[in-house]
Amino acid sequence: MIFIELFVPRGTLDGDRRRRLAEALGDVTRLARGEEMQEGWKRVMGSLLQVVVHEPEVWVVDQGVAADGAPRYVVRAHVPGPWRKSMAQSLVEHVTEAVAEIEDDPRRPYREPVVQVQVVGVAEGSLGVLGRSVDSDGIVELMNEPYREDYEQGRAVVDPLCGVYVVLDESAVTLERDGVLHGFCCAGCRDAFIEKEEKAAARA
Repeated sequence: MIFIELFVPRGTLDGDRRRRLAEALGDVTRLARGEEMQEGWKRVMGSLLQVVVHEPEVWVVDQGVAADGAPRYVVRAHVPGPWRKSMAQSLVEHVTEAVAEIEDDPRRPYREPVVQVQVVGVAEGSLGVLGRSVDSDGIVELMNEPYREDYEQGRAVVDPLCGVYVVLDESAVTLERDGVLHGFCCAGCRDAFIEKEEKAAARA
């Protein structure tokens, strides 16, 4: 569950730019930073990603109310607490690129501090869905639900890094290690798993 809030001064973006920016922020494929991702997981992640645009009437910058000129952007991304550290850099890059695309000067967000991204980790048990609070494991269970039958029938495996079910179809990101076939929700999880295994082997 990822909730992204975009704040921009009222009237500084026209409706088309606002819509394009919100859609870019809510694009799971872009958020994955070009990593391979199973099609089913794109749909599941898409259903858990929400974007809201706020346009406050008053916006103070540099000790004064912002004028109708080039806007500033503040983006707050709420993610489950345990995911915050691993997602922060990707979210910052994702947001900055999306803003650069709708700016008249696409280099401005990399030259001036006009894009501020806050990645907020929501404390365990502080998210609610289906009338109950859930922690990050509970969110993974919700994400796994569409693939439970596949898992029970042996058509899916558990991603050893994040715990999600991965259907073993042609789009699956996999790795065979020591005779065991592992499935991953995305290439990033596979790469992190390899790194973890290599570090463990070096310590042994």
